[in-house]
Amino acid sequence: MDSSHSTSTTSNPPQQHSPSRNPPPISSDSTSTQIIDVDEIAISSIREKLSQTSHLPPPSQCSIFKVPDMLRRHNEKAFMPEVVSIGPFHPKNEQLQAMENIKVLYLKCLLDRPETTELENLVKALGRIEQDCRKCYAGVVGLSVENFIEMMVIDGCFILEFLSRYLENRMVLNVNGEKDPVFKTSWMPRKIIADLLLLENQLPWCVLDCLFNHMPSLKTTHQWCSRLDDLVSFSFSEYKTFPAAHSARSHEKHAHLLDCFRNCLVGSCTVKRRNYSEALEGKPVLLPVTELILHGIIHLKAKSRDNILDIKFKNGLMEIPEIVIEENTESVFRNLIAFEHCDPAKGYEITSYAALLDCLIKSPADALKLEQEGILRIIGLSNGDRASFLNRLLYNNDTSFHGFVYSDLCRDVNNFCFTRLGLWKARIRHDYFGEPWQVITFLFGILASFLFSLVQTVFAVASYKDSNF
Repeated sequence: MDSSHSTSTTSNPPQQHSPSRNPPPISSDSTSTQIIDVDEIAISSIREKLSQTSHLPPPSQCSIFKVPDMLRRHNEKAFMPEVVSIGPFHPKNEQLQAMENIKVLYLKCLLDRPETTELENLVKALGRIEQDCRKCYAGVVGLSVENFIEMMVIDGCFILEFLSRYLENRMVLNVNGEKDPVFKTSWMPRKIIADLLLLENQLPWCVLDCLFNHMPSLKTTHQWCSRLDDLVSFSFSEYKTFPAAHSARSHEKHAHLLDCFRNCLVGSCTVKRRNYSEALEGKPVLLPVTELILHGIIHLKAKSRDNILDIKFKNGLMEIPEIVIEENTESVFRNLIAFEHCDPAKGYEITSYAALLDCLIKSPADALKLEQEGILRIIGLSNGDRASFLNRLLYNNDTSFHGFVYSDLCRDVNNFCFTRLGLWKARIRHDYFGEPWQVITFLFGILASFLFSLVQTVFAVASYKDSNF
């Protein structure tokens, strides 16, 4: 009996749980704890992000921006420095590291000038405005106070020494006759000026002004450059496209070098900004040059180049200042336009100019007509770029803006072209009075038609008399 019992006990397999059985229930206290933990993590993360916003400057104080992708995607290179990095946005670009030693060398040259204050005084002066300067940059500047001040001193002194040497056309680096590594080349000064006019490559104007005021030798050496504006604007002569930028003087308070360049252009322009409530929103509607000529605007006059923005129209005559296109023109235009889009309070004068040209030049025939009239001049660009260059300035027209300053001009042009009387007069003027020989031909045609009609009448009368007699 014992044996059989033992056998039956060992032969029966252990009882297994059915897979369909539910797992042990979780207590409500455990679930509540997990939910609280998740909530606390989310709250902590959000609070951390909120605390970071306290380090961001108010938008109204920002003047130096990273160019948005929607503006830069059509030509990334137009916004990137090629030779020298200025400010905190491009310090780690390996292609620009060679200039870092030259920047320090220029700092030494500036400190060696007579009557220049000590380095310690420069550092202390900029340290007092460090917080204000940091607020000029949109976004968080990831530099310590010490590194930020160092950047301002080195970059700011480099800019001032470079501009001074550009004005002097100075080829020698020091009294020992060593050649300047920048000015011994013909291309590098031009490239540096182009880099100094990039939106992402700026120093606050107050940095340059502070350093300039601590260096009396810069004012006494160049008697006609007693102000920082004068020293800066002289370098703008590098750009033949913008003659007003180096001849005009702006009384605006500048935010940085690019803003100074823009203020000189806009400040001397007679086309004034309209109130936003009155200004046209978006891209203007205007026929291209060749069609305008067909509709009666037969005179395109190359106006004095005092300011490229001063485009006028009256009684069928459009006056356009000469447009000079050269190597760095597109980069300057794009950065000026990007600056206006990032800081709309500045207005849209440059953007409006580019939009107007985008309407006028739609084909190689339009560009050719402007060249023939002495309005468009190409320097160092291939024939294929004549029409496409200005059409690219508005980034394939995928940006909009509110504040077009040429709305009155476009309205007057369209009214002139599309009235019935205007079309009739335009066609007559275009077909018969465009050139002196056309006037003679027209008058001869009228005289010939009159004589032909007279002869026909005489013969008709003679034939009538013959048939009756």
